[in-house]
Amino acid sequence: MTAFANRIGDVNASVQGEIQRLNALVDEIKQGWQGQAAAAYQQLQTRFNEDATKLNQVLDEIRQAIESTTKLYSQTEQEQASSF
Repeated sequence: MTAFANRIGDVNASVQGEIQRLNALVDEIKQGWQGQAAAAYQQLQTRFNEDATKLNQVLDEIRQAIESTTKLYSQTEQEQASSF
């Protein structure tokens, strides 16, 4: 389970890195955009970034829950073993 939690953390970091890379690329391109198209794109980009932040938070919460469950399970196993 620890490996799974680590994998979630790795995937989350990778996704966040790709989002940052995409935002940097788009920032370069959008400098030439004007008018309604630029405003429409900015609204979509803002919504995308908000959703990406929510995804980041959810993945991190899942990772933390798995780590917590793993620790609790290990503690319970140790308590059970020491009671014999």
